[in-house]
Amino acid sequence: MLIADELTPRQHEILRLVVQEYVGAGRAVASQTLIERYPLRVSSATVRNEMAVLERLGLIEQLHTSAGRVPTDRGYRYYVEHFATQSSLPANEQLMIRHQFRQVETQLESWLELAASVLAGTARNVSLVTAPRTTRPRLRHFELLQLQDRVALLIMVTQDSAVHQAMLHMPEDHTQAELGLLADVLNARLSGLAAEEVRTHLVLLTASEQVVALQVVQALESLQHSERTDVHYEGIEHALHQPEFAESDLIQSLLQLMRGGQLLTELLPQMRSDDGMQIFIGGENESAGLRPFALVVSTYGVGDQVTGLLGILGPRRMPYGRSISSVRYMARLMSDLMHDLYAT
Repeated sequence: MLIADELTPRQHEILRLVVQEYVGAGRAVASQTLIERYPLRVSSATVRNEMAVLERLGLIEQLHTSAGRVPTDRGYRYYVEHFATQSSLPANEQLMIRHQFRQVETQLESWLELAASVLAGTARNVSLVTAPRTTRPRLRHFELLQLQDRVALLIMVTQDSAVHQAMLHMPEDHTQAELGLLADVLNARLSGLAAEEVRTHLVLLTASEQVVALQVVQALESLQHSERTDVHYEGIEHALHQPEFAESDLIQSLLQLMRGGQLLTELLPQMRSDDGMQIFIGGENESAGLRPFALVVSTYGVGDQVTGLLGILGPRRMPYGRSISSVRYMARLMSDLMHDLYAT
């Protein structure tokens, strides 16, 4: 990987301008364009020579003999590391986003949908947000509904808003009032506990309470070992307006990634286990299916106990500063929301 002092200050600035121009207009950048648009105070010939050096370093390339230059994956990476990573979302946009979240219900599903929508609109690309997964699912509360004299329906909600239902065959008859009282007693004892913690209470329970508590344990253990991850996508309309996606093959590749769980299947193996922002540009992706694209992704959640993933998927010609600042801010906001949810 290049380091900053391998480029002269002028080359450093010209590379920044080439990326900026190409991201903004989607057209190869000529030396004359830079001379006309920016106060470089050098001749067009000097800019051409500097661009030739950048090309030899593999940071830009000339797709056609008579055309200007465009950034390579290596050039984008240099740009990201030296210009884009410290960018911040404007304060007024941060306030607007927080206001939007205050308007929705305090439910996880509402937060996920809004986060995907806001990310797509802010970065003008396809967004992805996964529901958070917990390494130790914990009970929030449950209800019991009488179906027959000795048959009840358990409706259980975990702290991360997963819902589980199960039929229970009770050892004795119970009215709905009795089931309601039984649920109240057990909720007071078991709320906030994980499966193994619920088990420690079994010996202190009545026969009917044990039937219910055992079903809670089984449900929590099932959720703990579940491989299913829900993904919310938004912003396909933004992709359709970008010139890269005028090619039907690329659109089909994008739609295929968004189908089922393919994107996560291809993305997760290359992600580091540590938290934080990760950026994958074109050929840096280990998966061939992801190489036409760039991704800016971050985990969010509560420590290492409850984590989800959110990010931006777009062409390599992505406004990286905008994407990085949007993902960073949304990850922080969602982590704050998760902390509040799990603290209750």
